[in-house]
Amino acid sequence: MDAKKPRPSLHNVAQRAGVSPATVSRVLNHTAPVRDGVRARVLAAMNELGYAPPAGRFAKRALEDAIGFLIPDILNPFFAEVLRGVQDEASAAGFVPVLYDSTEDPQREQQFLRMFASQSMCGVILCGSRLSSPELLSMCHQNNAPMVIINRSVRHSQVTCILTDLEGGTWRAARHLLDLQHTRIGFLSGPIASEQSQKRRNGIERALTEAGLSLRPEWCPAGSPTVDGGFQAMSALLARPSAECPTAVITYNDLMALGVLHAIRAHHLRVPEDISVIGCDDVAIAAHANPPLTTVSQPKYRMGRLAMQVLHRMIQGHPPPEDSYTLMESALIVRESTAPASNGVPR
Repeated sequence: MDAKKPRPSLHNVAQRAGVSPATVSRVLNHTAPVRDGVRARVLAAMNELGYAPPAGRFAKRALEDAIGFLIPDILNPFFAEVLRGVQDEASAAGFVPVLYDSTEDPQREQQFLRMFASQSMCGVILCGSRLSSPELLSMCHQNNAPMVIINRSVRHSQVTCILTDLEGGTWRAARHLLDLQHTRIGFLSGPIASEQSQKRRNGIERALTEAGLSLRPEWCPAGSPTVDGGFQAMSALLARPSAECPTAVITYNDLMALGVLHAIRAHHLRVPEDISVIGCDDVAIAAHANPPLTTVSQPKYRMGRLAMQVLHRMIQGHPPPEDSYTLMESALIVRESTAPASNGVPR
């Protein structure tokens, strides 16, 4: 073989044989039954390409079947619903998603992405990245495996992005509050530097600007995108004088909204009679909150399935979709946590 020619990979063998990388791995490691005809095609493809399994083949087998699925918070049920979609689609294609949790730590996220770049994973799905845009682009350059990124936009030849219309969703949320005669609207922003947080804020600001209003900075506290973060941020708002409090708030996600509901009750106020609350994501528990939560929905399960479908095609050698991104809808789900603004201050 020409010394300058790159060494054929397991993925090259899979493409030549017309099977998944997982099937090639099963043939090499005898870990599951494979039909004789399929086995013959795989062995023929290995011979044609001059493929030789590297040393330590058995130790690396799991990674060659694996899809790295990296999320920022394993405790957030939003990511569990996305993972269910990834898992259902991956199982049908012969892949195994392996979950990694960066615990909202950008440095930890970088470490995992560097690890993926050094190992023989089939591909990577990155969900809710907390890296800055330049850092994320740098990680994409380092990672040779195909990658799908959910809810972040980045331009790279080996990357596809699946986005939700978060700005449109929060625009609809703010319009809903304006239609209910709320003019004092706050936003609990979550990770303030994140692209998702900025898009949510942009939608709210656009709706308020169209109504001749503005989003007051003092009504936009940042906080951890958790129940505790929502409780603390809303408690800080409610510590202000009554006339300086918003009559409605939109939160970065549903977890923060649950904390907001608790903080409002702790201050002896009512939802929605005193303060209306809107979350984002529509996780399963949102419909069972007290009161049931109005929220901006994201198609979580479908996003996971689509991410795995696109990644599978990229692993097979197909180029990313045109424009390298897909935009999905974000509907407003109106429940019982929003109501017309009261005439008085929220006390």
